[in-house]
Amino acid sequence: MFNKSREQELIVVCIIPAGGEYAMKTYHSVLARLAVSYIAIVLVIVLSLCSVFYLYDSGRDREQLNARSRMTLENAARTLDAEVFERVERIALGLALDKTTDLRQLRGGSWQTYPSRLIGLQELLQAEVSGNAELIEAIHLYEPASGATLSSLYGLVDAASRAANPSLPSDWIDGMLGTPGSSLWTPPRFVPKDAFSRIPGGSGQRLLTYAHAYPFQSTGADSQLILAIDVKEDAIQAVLRNMLPVQYEETWLRGASGAIVPGTAEAAAGGATAPAADASALPALIANADLAAAPGAAGGWIESDSHTVFREPLPTADWTLYSATPHSFYRERSAAVLKLMLGICALAIVIGLVLSGVMTRLIYSPLKRLVGKIRHLAGQPAAAGANEYGLIDTALEHLSGRVVSLEETLHAAGPLVQRDALLKLLRGDSAGPSPKETRLLGDGFGGYTHLRCVVLDIGSRPAGDSAARPAALRELAKLLEERQTAQRRIVTAELSDRRLAAIVADRESGSAGGPAGGMKGTASGANGHGSAAATEAAGEAGLRREEDALQAFAQRLADDGLRRLDVRVQLAWGCEVDRPDRLPLSLGEAESRLKYAYFLPGTAVLSGAGLLERELSTEEIPQPMLSRFRDKLAARQPFEQIAAAVDDLLEAMRTGPYSADYCHFVLANLVFVYSDHLKSIRYNPPSGGRPDLHRQYVGLGHIDDFRRWLLHSVSAFLANTEKRHGERATDTLEAAKRHIERDLSGDLSLEAVSSSVFISAKYLSRLFKEELGVTYTEYVTARRMETAKNLVELGSLTIEQVAAAVGYGTPAYFIKKFKEAYGCTPGNYLREQAKQAHSS
Repeated sequence: MFNKSREQELIVVCIIPAGGEYAMKTYHSVLARLAVSYIAIVLVIVLSLCSVFYLYDSGRDREQLNARSRMTLENAARTLDAEVFERVERIALGLALDKTTDLRQLRGGSWQTYPSRLIGLQELLQAEVSGNAELIEAIHLYEPASGATLSSLYGLVDAASRAANPSLPSDWIDGMLGTPGSSLWTPPRFVPKDAFSRIPGGSGQRLLTYAHAYPFQSTGADSQLILAIDVKEDAIQAVLRNMLPVQYEETWLRGASGAIVPGTAEAAAGGATAPAADASALPALIANADLAAAPGAAGGWIESDSHTVFREPLPTADWTLYSATPHSFYRERSAAVLKLMLGICALAIVIGLVLSGVMTRLIYSPLKRLVGKIRHLAGQPAAAGANEYGLIDTALEHLSGRVVSLEETLHAAGPLVQRDALLKLLRGDSAGPSPKETRLLGDGFGGYTHLRCVVLDIGSRPAGDSAARPAALRELAKLLEERQTAQRRIVTAELSDRRLAAIVADRESGSAGGPAGGMKGTASGANGHGSAAATEAAGEAGLRREEDALQAFAQRLADDGLRRLDVRVQLAWGCEVDRPDRLPLSLGEAESRLKYAYFLPGTAVLSGAGLLERELSTEEIPQPMLSRFRDKLAARQPFEQIAAAVDDLLEAMRTGPYSADYCHFVLANLVFVYSDHLKSIRYNPPSGGRPDLHRQYVGLGHIDDFRRWLLHSVSAFLANTEKRHGERATDTLEAAKRHIERDLSGDLSLEAVSSSVFISAKYLSRLFKEELGVTYTEYVTARRMETAKNLVELGSLTIEQVAAAVGYGTPAYFIKKFKEAYGCTPGNYLREQAKQAHSS
């Protein structure tokens, strides 16, 4: 019957769904059914909404308001923490780690000898205050040993001046000296603008002080210096006013010490109290909110007799933000919402009835044209009272064959669609899979309740052929698919040119030996009472067997990759999930473990909770270990000592509790230190040019390659440096000898002389031993004794004068050294010389 063109058939397919949902009867017109259906739908929906609003309590709206208020308070807490407290801590950290001006210059009174250091340090503090003037009032630096304070505002204040001037703030000093922690925040205090502002009603501002110990990881009691930053309370109130324009007058900030920062300047100055609660009720509201919060909870609220108090701790600082809302606000809001919704429902009924008539006409018009098109294509004349639904049904049956062929085509393309859906699932695409992709994923993992992701990194072939990686990935995927069984399915997807992701799906194990079966068996003991300990032991044993099986599976896969594909494979498992949509969690855990493949190149299977704990760790490698390589390189220590320093650092990265990103940062910094040292001494390798060490480091495969590369470079550097310095050894030695001859009575310590000839003390000592065959001390003593002997022979100087002339502070020690050199005291030597002259 339908023998027209394909374009005409497609027109029918696109329009039919608008009316195909109704029952196909031979009576009643389409127009009447559409009108009745639309009117019924409008009435049912509107009346249902009215019933819902009347049956549901207004408490739902109140909960939404509470949730919105809590979200607003949470955003305000994060903003306040980032713009004030965390920013102040970053400023303190920046000052402590500033390389241009060392804070330790205030220690030990060294600034009295070099006042310019004190001036530079104060200029640094003043510059930091100027750069953050809207937040910081002043920065102070206090030395507990001497009691001296250096302030950007007051300058240098010694202990006596500070004791004589009680107006100078010192609460943070007493607090830090008595705290076991490394930092603290002091309660707000009022600071007058000037001396006349101390009278009641005078002008001024309120300040909080953040104090931190120096060194940065020391406690307050053991600190060498204390760094304090005065923070303006106005900055906190400005953030609250910006983030909480309506509630900021009912908002407070409380620290760990119990100090409270009001949301308005009037409340802070005592000129007005917050409208939400008076000053006496505020501590009780905050205390109740703290008691109602669960331990470790991020925040929440509590109902009191007249208010709802919200609390939200700041993410990094030990402060908590509070806000109080009166209950009258909820009642007014709830009544207004109910009245509004009733009015909307009444208006919706009227509008719905009008629209139902309009939509009936609009939808019936294309449907009528569709029926006419079908009659025209079928060659049927228009007949009054004909069954229009039957005509549409016949057209649908005719097109069903076409739809079947289209489904067969889509089924043939199923594997490609499934692969795209799998990649989208693993990447956690927020758009979500299409219905077709969802169905294919269900077919692929239907019946599987144990799913894990494993990520495989093929690294490189032993020959270094990176171009062969795509083929190796395909072969590795085939190798994985060969291990499928009736109870296990493996699906693979390429993540990059060197990484392959595989989903290992296992069916639910119903055997008694598994964890589930073991629990069932123990629960069916005598009288229905089994042993809880036996149940737990059986479950743990099952889990251990499962983990052992996974480890064995992964190890065999790594061995087969090396033996059959000539590829070094490292892989990591993710956690087990029960649904495909949770696979991104398992993939993320596997990729987190695989980060440590760089630091564990000899480990084929990266597993265990220890690697995940390292990923979350914030620990850092001790500073002496980090600086050992730099110090030994700068001092030109033997290659063995430099290599030992590098090995200790790399071993700490392999076995220590440090995250992979932090270890990569340390390695990059190590390369930077080495490169910076080569530039500082203007080192040029024999091959010419300056090598790009960072580019070479980035191209290394793992930490063993890094060690070989770095130590080879350092060895070549030391060898070339020794050759270059060997040619200048003679000139340097002669310069040192001339300096000794000129200054026999002065400071001839090894450090002083080596500094005068611009080499290290150890290198100068080695030059004396290698070139002259004596130690530096022996040479200096010999020259002093020879000069002393000549002065004694003159006979015009006293023993004290001779000793001072050759650099000895006491005559007794000079006489001892003279006797060791010549076998007699200076006086005996002079008398012996006189006898010889008289006899001759």
